[in-house]
Amino acid sequence: MYADFGYMEEGKLGKPYDLRLMVRLGTFLRRYWLLMSLSLFLVLVMAFLDLVIPYLTKEAIDRYIAPSAREVILRRDGSAEEVRLLRQFGKSLIPMKEEGRFLLPPEALSSMDRREATLFQRAGLLSEKRYYLFLPQRPEEEALLTKYPASFERSGPYCFISLDRMKDLEGEDRLHLRGSDIEGVLHLALLVVFILALHFGLNFVQVYAMEMAGQKMVHDLRMKVFSHLQNLPISFFDRNPVGRLVTRLTNDIQNVHEMFTSVLINLFRDVVLLVGIVIILLHLHREMALISFLVVPLIFITTLFFSRLARDAFREIRFKIAQMNSFLQENFAGIQVVQLFRREEVNGKQFEKINEAHCLANMRQISIYAFFVPFVEILSSGATGLLIWYGGGRVIQEAISLGVLVAFLSYIRMFFQPIRDLSEKYNIMQSAMASLERIFGLLDQEEEIHPPLSPVRGTVRGNIEFQQVSFSYNGEDRVLNEVSFSVREGETIAIVGATGAGKTSLLSLFERFYELEEGKILLDGIDIRERDISDLRSQIGMVMQDTFLFAGDIEENIRLGDQESDGARIKEAARAVNADKFIERLANQYQTRVGEGGEVLSAGQRQLLAFARALYANPKILILDEATSHVDPETERFIQEGLIRLLKGRTAIVIAHRLSTIQHADRIVVLHKGRVREIGTHSELMAMEGLYYRLYQLQYGRS
Repeated sequence: MYADFGYMEEGKLGKPYDLRLMVRLGTFLRRYWLLMSLSLFLVLVMAFLDLVIPYLTKEAIDRYIAPSAREVILRRDGSAEEVRLLRQFGKSLIPMKEEGRFLLPPEALSSMDRREATLFQRAGLLSEKRYYLFLPQRPEEEALLTKYPASFERSGPYCFISLDRMKDLEGEDRLHLRGSDIEGVLHLALLVVFILALHFGLNFVQVYAMEMAGQKMVHDLRMKVFSHLQNLPISFFDRNPVGRLVTRLTNDIQNVHEMFTSVLINLFRDVVLLVGIVIILLHLHREMALISFLVVPLIFITTLFFSRLARDAFREIRFKIAQMNSFLQENFAGIQVVQLFRREEVNGKQFEKINEAHCLANMRQISIYAFFVPFVEILSSGATGLLIWYGGGRVIQEAISLGVLVAFLSYIRMFFQPIRDLSEKYNIMQSAMASLERIFGLLDQEEEIHPPLSPVRGTVRGNIEFQQVSFSYNGEDRVLNEVSFSVREGETIAIVGATGAGKTSLLSLFERFYELEEGKILLDGIDIRERDISDLRSQIGMVMQDTFLFAGDIEENIRLGDQESDGARIKEAARAVNADKFIERLANQYQTRVGEGGEVLSAGQRQLLAFARALYANPKILILDEATSHVDPETERFIQEGLIRLLKGRTAIVIAHRLSTIQHADRIVVLHKGRVREIGTHSELMAMEGLYYRLYQLQYGRS
């Protein structure tokens, strides 16, 4: 029911990641390798800073917030455990008042292997008592020793107090006692603030550099595609709707930019973070790290399952969007017919079905995401809960410190964040890969009209000869078959024939919009295939049946192709074809904006501007393809007067259905079913009473 208008291709999807496409995209990034390198380096630095902050939290807890020295009891029985303890920490042990009792400082305790700590504790060498150990250096600390002589003990330069007895100190005194720890926490907090500020600055530079490289890359890619499209033959545009090509240059290239700036760099950052987190967790506590990774296989399996479902849902959505686009394009392009035949209600019901199908496809995708994202969140929370249960028990057993547990929790949250974002990144990658495939598919389109190795350039005289020219659009059904005739310099030749005889196709071959299959077309004795295409077309002026005007002013449309404006020459060209009469009646005259396609002008006015444009270009060869088919008799009279001036001194080929407009031609070529059937002047052809005679009789109602 619905024409696809080329949009159904939007439903096609390539691989979620295609290395060959990425390599080809890399060719557009080579010029900006410095910006890319800077961005990647800053990503590495920022990833390192992200990894540092949880570790600083651990250090703040273990070193300053909850430091404690453990009491060591040596029985002097020479047990293996005692020997090992003395050998490892003998120099660090601080003697207490009672013989055989020592303090193991927090830094020595943190460096102790957790298995050995458990072994020493089971052997009774490590007691449950904890002490706060410090070196009195400030007057406030000395004052505390004097104020609470029963609570503090000395051992050389060290002082210590049982954590149980610290509650006996007044609140202000506890602050004085922990002053150095508070200062240490403050320093770490300031360091964290500095890291965050540095991270902000680096992130700004990284995003700016990445966006600059991305914008320049898509700028080059868009220019490459645009330039390539402009050089493709007209036959390519016959096969590919304009809407599809516009989508390539806008949406598809924007998809590539989004992948480049939003996914690839973040993906690189996520990989660095994940590797860094794994290394740090294994360093902090291997057993807890392995327990934390228990859910990773389940997440991996879930992700694979999700990616397959998401791919199918995404394909269906794009297909439904393609259907919607095609229906909207068809409906609004023919809005006059829709309203004339009162199709509004019927079309509304058809669009409702398409819109509902699109809605259901989106709901399917949402259902998949609604399952995947919470499921990953549950796994993440489960891993966190498992970590709290197991790690909390290890903290209670003194197997790990509280700071290690807190760091683990922070790193685990960081570990699952990239997985939570997977759905969004997958969609972007999927869309971008499909877009890249279509973009490079366009760039791989070969130019069917190849330029000669040694192109001929220069001004032409205007002698044209068609030698046994044959052509077909599809390679099978010929629209031209062995067409031969010649046009001498300064001569006006008219080509007539029924619709479908091949008149316009013949002129399209001369303009090299298409490549002829057999025969030759000679210009001044030189095959047009040996001439430079741009130079050839600069020698030809063409006025077509449907005049196209660009969305500029009248002056810009007359001097089309000429970068420098010559006001006097523009007015002279308009005056020569009688276009000046309606232009001077306009409010802004030659500066009047004509709108897209010349919508503010009538068909006759647009036709007059087309003649003025051709005269301004001053071509040696002029082609008129049904140039007066859409004008009224008065405008046609103006055009005929202008044609006398326009054709003077030029070789002209005129196609016309109105035989009255070509009776002045030097010769008339009659085409029928792709073959030349008659050639001669008007009077000669009428005397022959052949095809031309019958056409003339039919047109003027004579029998």
